[in-house]
Amino acid sequence: MAIRWGHALAAVTWVGGGIFYLMVLRPALQRARGHQLGRAPGLPPEISRSIGVEFRGLVSTAIAVLLLTGVILSVSRLTEDVVTSPYVAVLVVKIVLALYMFYVVRFMRQDSYPEDKEPGYSRWQRLQSRLTGTTALLVIGVIVIGLSDVLDGLLENALVS
Repeated sequence: MAIRWGHALAAVTWVGGGIFYLMVLRPALQRARGHQLGRAPGLPPEISRSIGVEFRGLVSTAIAVLLLTGVILSVSRLTEDVVTSPYVAVLVVKIVLALYMFYVVRFMRQDSYPEDKEPGYSRWQRLQSRLTGTTALLVIGVIVIGLSDVLDGLLENALVS
């Protein structure tokens, strides 16, 4: 139970932090800076860096907890006799999406996190920015959390059968 709780808490902390950042903090800072300076809103670089450093520490901790608890939970569940093929398929999708998020944050967004990269001029750069941006990671994180509920439902149905 403690492992499940730690796994859920780490996921909710990361995704919840992303929601807070995108929907509250960034708009408030942009509005405040725009009104204060009488020009187009935007995050001051020093604030962006400070937020990035603090949030990166939180996300790094969440990733470590998610990896450790995820391995334990996966092994525990996959060794049960009631595991079905749909359960395994959903688990694989969840793991692939989570690993994509970890990869983006750890290797692709080292200098720009939590801010989105400025879109480049080429189609490839715009696509890459969209697939690795803060909003994309947040959407994927919400999907991963939803897949956890699907997995719980599949396991419960298998236990009842």
